[in-house]
Amino acid sequence: MLRKLCQITLAIAATSYPADTAVAERAPTAGLYGALGLNTVPNARMEKTGTVRFSASTSDPYIHGTLGIQLAEPFYVGLRQTALVSDIFSDPDRFFPGVDLKLRLLKENAYRPEIALGLQSAIGHKRMAGETLTLSKGYKDFDFTGGIAWGRLGSAAHISNPLKSISNHFGEARTLDGETPNMMDDWFTGEDVGFFAGIEYFTPLEGLSLKADWGADRYIVESQMNGFEAPDPWSLGLTYQPKPWIDLGAALIGGKKLYATMSFRSPVQKWPGLNRKKDKPPIMRPYRTGIPLTGEMRKSAIRDGLQLHNFTKTDNAVNAVLPIDPSIQSPLFIGRAARHMANHAGPDLEALSVTPSVYGLKSRRIILNRRDLERAMAYHEGSPQEIWRNTEFKPVDFSSDSLVGRFLGWDQHIFNVATEQALSLSEDDNGILYRTGLLLEQRGQLTEKLWTENSARIDVTDNVHRIRHFRLPSPLPVRSNIDDFADRTFSVERSYIGWLTTLKPDLHVSLKAGYLEEMYAGLGGEVLYRPFGKTFAIGAEGWWALKRDPYTELNLGLNGDRLLTGHLQAWYEIPGTNMTLQARVGRYLAEDLGATLALKHRFDNGATLEAFATATDQADFDVFGSQTHLFSGLKMRLPLGNIPHLPVSSDIRIKVEPFGRDTGQSVDTPMPLYELTEPLSYRHIANNWNSIIE
Repeated sequence: MLRKLCQITLAIAATSYPADTAVAERAPTAGLYGALGLNTVPNARMEKTGTVRFSASTSDPYIHGTLGIQLAEPFYVGLRQTALVSDIFSDPDRFFPGVDLKLRLLKENAYRPEIALGLQSAIGHKRMAGETLTLSKGYKDFDFTGGIAWGRLGSAAHISNPLKSISNHFGEARTLDGETPNMMDDWFTGEDVGFFAGIEYFTPLEGLSLKADWGADRYIVESQMNGFEAPDPWSLGLTYQPKPWIDLGAALIGGKKLYATMSFRSPVQKWPGLNRKKDKPPIMRPYRTGIPLTGEMRKSAIRDGLQLHNFTKTDNAVNAVLPIDPSIQSPLFIGRAARHMANHAGPDLEALSVTPSVYGLKSRRIILNRRDLERAMAYHEGSPQEIWRNTEFKPVDFSSDSLVGRFLGWDQHIFNVATEQALSLSEDDNGILYRTGLLLEQRGQLTEKLWTENSARIDVTDNVHRIRHFRLPSPLPVRSNIDDFADRTFSVERSYIGWLTTLKPDLHVSLKAGYLEEMYAGLGGEVLYRPFGKTFAIGAEGWWALKRDPYTELNLGLNGDRLLTGHLQAWYEIPGTNMTLQARVGRYLAEDLGATLALKHRFDNGATLEAFATATDQADFDVFGSQTHLFSGLKMRLPLGNIPHLPVSSDIRIKVEPFGRDTGQSVDTPMPLYELTEPLSYRHIANNWNSIIE
């Protein structure tokens, strides 16, 4: 367990070096369980939005490994695996995974402390479960912390649970161990609660801080183990940050136990990769040509890699459709296309109208003032903000748009190389499971609306076979036979044909048939209503899913399992942010009924972070008899498009979620409509408008 944690820690360290190497002053550091804290107790502090932190720590009798993400400014999510060991070099005896949450209620100011609500093992094993209400206040070089705790973290039982005055439910006796998972009904319950406090001193030595705390964890369960002697509740320790991306810490707990930790962190927004190559934009002429020539506009754009087509011209304007890559900021494409159009627009055309298109989907015509463009791009006297001021958004006219779309031949190919790292810290019967693969992807255009995608998977390395040692095979597996798929080094990931169209402004439809994802073939589609300029969208999807057979060549055979699955979906763009809240409800692949809630954060460099949780009416079981109705995890994408010789859409895909689950599973939708229409949305265009002059 320790060896595997060290390997993963070093691998993450290789990708966590941020651009800024100066040590941040008074930077909070991780505690025993991976979230920001003192030694053994949490504090109310938060990481910077987008920070990803991996921590490994040990304190008798446990080893903890945590991958945490600061998904939003007030919201932290951590996936933690805790292993019970007799010593740090031996194989674990048991595992106690959990999902840890932290929500800031109030931000610190001159007169009040920072206040945060913590949920340790909010979803997970009861052995580590507990809730906290924490206050932290800084004064000069000191940071003071105090709070109240429930569950394991409050087992000192200093006072009766104050929430009993609200409802008798909170005063019910609470089990601090057991094979049933900790659930929402367990939060803040128990007859008694405990208090904790601590202090951190940021020394004059850069990167060094001293920590002291008094906890309320009395190691109730561990005290029943042979040979374990619970330490006193105090701890003294130190943490050193030689670089802003690494923390090293150690502490003495109660005079009897030692604690050590190591963690690496990196803000995703400082990821050096981009979703495009850095190149010089075409020059906009500081003069106007004699007559408008749409043919020259098209030829000039093609030389720049832009497929401008469907030109229409009026007395004062010219319009063209512009296919764009959904992984790149659409204003950048629009600005480049406008340069080519302006250079050949003649003396009198004052409006340049561009209709962005993503795989045949459209939303609005973007009408640009030519003089504003010339001032900013030809004379370098204007700005993106001045261009924005006179920009208009008009609905696209679909009256002459055929359902088939014109034949374009193979004039659009999109190639992509992706590395996929799947990791599980949430297994009761295994420690850390992993799977690393290489995906080679190609999308080709048959007509304006008809597309095909073909991709292959190369399995590089994994230890997924370990689930066979503890789990009985399912007669009707959904994803519990992931080990059989991982056994094949080379396989077909996807191979399908898809039809996508916009029926009328804001209403998009897609149909797809073929090999939809690694484990399922089938046919189905989506419908999406996403009104331009609004913060909400609604949609639905449905699939006739056919289970693929991992014992056939390239996994192309079918094993006979087939079923209908589908969901109603809704999205909400959180105002003032690049975050989207998604909810879906429907029927999953095990024919279980339930719902999913997800929160996704997009960053300017093309990186994304997502946390999700699914609950259904059926449960997965493990070898210990534990069952869970919940399936949760984290997803992250890091772009690699600026690396020479790699396609612009290349990326690293990281998934941290349980392996081999059958309940709460859905089809990995190929080319999902909401993601495809994101570069057509008002939010995306407005947030990335500065790239129009790049």
